[in-house]
Amino acid sequence: MEEENYKELVQRYLEKKSTDEELEVFVYLMKQGKLDSYLEETMNTDLGLDQDQIRLPETKRWFRLFLWPMAAAVTLTAGMLFFFSARKQQTDSKIVTHVIYNSARSVLRKVLPDGSIVWLNPGARFTYPSRFGKFRAVSMQGEIFFEVAKDQQHPFLISSGMVLTKVWGTSFRVRSVPGEKVTKVSVLTGKVSVSSVSKIKKEIMLLPEEEVSYNKADQDLLKTPIELGSDMMVWRKAELSFEDTELSAIIPALSRYYHVPIFLKEEKLKKYKLTADFKGKNLPDILVLICKSVQCSYTSIGKEITLSTANQQFNHL
Repeated sequence: MEEENYKELVQRYLEKKSTDEELEVFVYLMKQGKLDSYLEETMNTDLGLDQDQIRLPETKRWFRLFLWPMAAAVTLTAGMLFFFSARKQQTDSKIVTHVIYNSARSVLRKVLPDGSIVWLNPGARFTYPSRFGKFRAVSMQGEIFFEVAKDQQHPFLISSGMVLTKVWGTSFRVRSVPGEKVTKVSVLTGKVSVSSVSKIKKEIMLLPEEEVSYNKADQDLLKTPIELGSDMMVWRKAELSFEDTELSAIIPALSRYYHVPIFLKEEKLKKYKLTADFKGKNLPDILVLICKSVQCSYTSIGKEITLSTANQQFNHL
């Protein structure tokens, strides 16, 4: 269905029927080069460039044959001029595209050019430009939590398969894993709008502790409250602090607070004592702070987290 939706998006643009949101999606996908083949196909189809027409017939017949296609080409040329102009502007401004893939078994933290922060879960892929323009456009696969820097003049656009998420400044998670039937956007703070390329006119607004699911089978968006005990809670800011406390007591407290099973692999880790203020930190950040303090690392498999002194690695950028 993605191919059909892209074709429709291109066709509506060339027919000047695009809504404002469709235009945003068109420009974003075009800059990524995802619409090149569809634009070329549309032009070739509308101009009728088959083998019979490429041969030069008699002058009068040739003129009549191409009279209508040339008129259509005026509209197409205007669209293509915009297309190549945008691509040239992107090249001239020396914008470099960065791709991050988290191959580790712990969360990877990255600060973007605008100050926004993303946390990539294991297996997640994230693409972003070296600097943002009018739209802060990025794309992703997998599961990523976002803390978007506030900027009312430059919306933050996230492309995740057939789902487009637009925000100005908030914290939320997007889960779009290849092979899974559902893409999900869950909001922790602020407000975001979610729409799909397949049903671009349908837009859903999400408030804190709400989420929307996009079912790839029926191409529909469904909004629901975030369930109590959801793993989204690992991203909420803590109100915890400890004074000269052993890890054997800190880890169970974190596990209860975030409703996530957390384990210490070695006995010696339990005896380490920490004095720490974790207020305003989410669980991945807290784990990194603990690991740096006691020289260990953590792995996340499913919903279980394990701290160990083996294979130390820190994915905190």
